[in-house]
Amino acid sequence: MAGKSKGIVIFSFLFGGVGILFLLWGLGVSVGKWWPVFFSAIGIASFARGFQEIGNVVFGMLLIGWSAAGIVCLHANELGIDHGLPFFIGAFILWIPASWFIGRLLSTDTK
Repeated sequence: MAGKSKGIVIFSFLFGGVGILFLLWGLGVSVGKWWPVFFSAIGIASFARGFQEIGNVVFGMLLIGWSAAGIVCLHANELGIDHGLPFFIGAFILWIPASWFIGRLLSTDTK
């Protein structure tokens, strides 16, 4: 993918993340509990940079996983999780090696 086209794809994911936040806000959803969606969009944009480098894939996996953990943490009371912050810290730490392993599997980098 050419550099100019890749930049457009990356910015479309970033603006898509902001668009999702405004969409949720417009639908009456408390955006204060859904702001990690933006970081998930940045993670998907990292995938758009290419699966050729393990760094892009691992960074994308980290951001997507941490965003999901952040959303769960912010909705902990609704989901029946008694202690949201320790859950988030545990998920944050455990997701690092998992994302590295998944990144190694998904990337086409042979180093």
